[in-house]
Amino acid sequence: MILKEDTLRCYFINRPDSPYFESDTFRLILEYLQKHTNKAKLKQAGKNFLLVVDDMKSMADILGFLKRMAGFVEKSVFSTT
Repeated sequence: MILKEDTLRCYFINRPDSPYFESDTFRLILEYLQKHTNKAKLKQAGKNFLLVVDDMKSMADILGFLKRMAGFVEKSVFSTT
């Protein structure tokens, strides 16, 4: 994770064939980004796959965003089990 100029960049594993990209967790992260925020997007830069989140001015902003996303993923995983 890198915070620079109010933009958070979170790098995913650097293996496009990783089973992680087929996992429920990754699918739910995509769903969260599509339906619940307009500050974040997924990008591919070369071989790197990253989550880019704008308007992150402080560690509190980052923590809040990540907690909301993690809460959505956790809730969704446990509601289907």
